[in-house]
Amino acid sequence: MNKRYLVYLGNKNNYLPANSKSVLHSLRVLLQNYRNAVVRDIRISSYFIEIDVSTQDDNSLSPNDLEFFGPIDMLGSLIRLEELNEVTGFRSRDDAVMSSIFLFNMERYWKSHEVLEGVWKDSKGETRNLLNGLILVDAAYVHFQKGENAIFFSILNRSLEKFKDYPRYFYDINLEFLLKDINKIIRTKNPSIIKMCLK
Repeated sequence: MNKRYLVYLGNKNNYLPANSKSVLHSLRVLLQNYRNAVVRDIRISSYFIEIDVSTQDDNSLSPNDLEFFGPIDMLGSLIRLEELNEVTGFRSRDDAVMSSIFLFNMERYWKSHEVLEGVWKDSKGETRNLLNGLILVDAAYVHFQKGENAIFFSILNRSLEKFKDYPRYFYDINLEFLLKDINKIIRTKNPSIIKMCLK
């Protein structure tokens, strides 16, 4: 059974999301002789490069594995996905939403998406709809980090449907500011990083 990991490297070379395909190719070439794991995908943030890795044949990946981490000059952190999912059980929806805001503002969109999905499934009505809108914003930014701007704009547009007749605040998120930023990005066709503001 394969195991999945998120590996975080510092973005000391200031790569941009537009560089993601070439960085992914370079990582795969660098690790082509390593047989125990495969680089599935990468996402580039202002602060880090998030590498999605799968191991082969139930092997584990460890920070001490010099065959893997030696060539890529490790490491911000290494997180096994199964462990990550175990610790995302929040006491309340409020805790989950506040955690997702923090993650979003740190450009950890994939993780923010995962946290929100955990509470969205058990939600109903307007809350479910608005959580789905936030999940779509996260998903759009995951594609932004992969340099996939057409998909970014498509998903960002879809998120707007979920915010129709929105309240001004949702779990202390200022939706008015969020929607203003999203609409500006769509109108100007200029993909850019935004932050979620609170009351």
